[in-house]
Amino acid sequence: MAMKTPLSVQRTCGQCIRQRYLHPNRTTATRYLSTSNPLRSAPKANPLRTTGNARAVRPNEQDVAKYRRSMIISASGIAACAVAMYGVITLDAFGLEATQAKEADGKDEVKDNAPSGIKLEGPEGFPHSPSVIRIQGQDGAEEVATGTSTIPTFPSTIRLPRYQQSSATLAPGDEIPVATGAEDEDEYQLLGLGVRTVSFLKIQVYVVGLYVAKSDISELQRRLIETAVHPPTDDQVIANPVGATSATSLVSTERQLLKQLLLDEEKGEDAWNAIIKDNGLRTAFRIVPTRNTDFIHLRDGWVRGITARAQKANAKANVNAEGQPVSTRGEFEDESFGAAMSDFKKLFGGGQRKNVPKGQTLLLLRNERGELDVLFGADPEKPWRFMGRVSDERVSRLVWLNYLAGKNVSSEDARKSVVDGVMGVVERPVGTLVQKVL
Repeated sequence: MAMKTPLSVQRTCGQCIRQRYLHPNRTTATRYLSTSNPLRSAPKANPLRTTGNARAVRPNEQDVAKYRRSMIISASGIAACAVAMYGVITLDAFGLEATQAKEADGKDEVKDNAPSGIKLEGPEGFPHSPSVIRIQGQDGAEEVATGTSTIPTFPSTIRLPRYQQSSATLAPGDEIPVATGAEDEDEYQLLGLGVRTVSFLKIQVYVVGLYVAKSDISELQRRLIETAVHPPTDDQVIANPVGATSATSLVSTERQLLKQLLLDEEKGEDAWNAIIKDNGLRTAFRIVPTRNTDFIHLRDGWVRGITARAQKANAKANVNAEGQPVSTRGEFEDESFGAAMSDFKKLFGGGQRKNVPKGQTLLLLRNERGELDVLFGADPEKPWRFMGRVSDERVSRLVWLNYLAGKNVSSEDARKSVVDGVMGVVERPVGTLVQKVL
């Protein structure tokens, strides 16, 4: 009879077997209650925190100041770049909004004109119109695109009241009487326009356009052709000027040579001076700011241009052809011109209104006697406001030359546009153009 295994021994063996087969990877960690070798070595002393090296590693005050300056300069550069980027985007310096608007208008026009199922392809057109004068069968649009989204269009014609006869009784700030009929106003035709910009960022200041009285276009034609036949410089525009004294129009090659003469930085000033100097030609500059400005700012720009041109003309008159000084007095060296300049500055230097908000209109008129009148229109629905007159013809002529001639003009786009416009005038015989315009 076999001996039965005690119950306590069976339990002990069962636990050993379960631990062996159910947890084969478990190892019993040896735990030392005491040891001669520490499990973690003591941290080494930091030499930078020792008392002996404290003075050696202490940063120099000059280095700290240098680092602070670098941080300030870097922060200033970042801020300046951010402001410049915001200004370029806000002011639309590259004309992105205008370009997108033109592209959208072009796409809409193509969709409207194209037959269903037919896709029209071709070039998008010229970057700018070669001439904005609406004559001789052109599209005859009443509005002309300016190239800026702030003031998108300019009228191709404007009507101004005939107030010159009663201007002697007008005081600065008075409203000009409204014309009651067509016989009491004159119509002016747009020759060219452009945007006045400043600084290297091309910040837009205002849109400016040159208008000419429609009844004086024949006179403008005559003066342009006379300048081509007898240019004030040695340049020859017409191949046979002897036989062209009675010319009434110019052919394409002659127009191109005249255009080069009018755009020349040095010779163009003499050419434009001969065209606008004499009486009998009524013209006007229409100025509309693209941002809020003031009369003082506008006046200072014109005064700087007038002063520079007057000094240049006087210096040129004080030397002969060989460059030797002579006793000849310049055109702008007398006291009457100085008094006229004082009157010009007073037109914009005082009065109740000094600010020119965006979108309001300022007119500079040169009448048939060369006198300069300044009109201001705060509201298109209200009459023009008379700001004053400068009787000396030289002041208005120098203001006109600021836009038309010389190396530095107020708006290069406006000058090129005006020259393109007058090229459309000289390509047709004198007198025929007025009939088309009127």
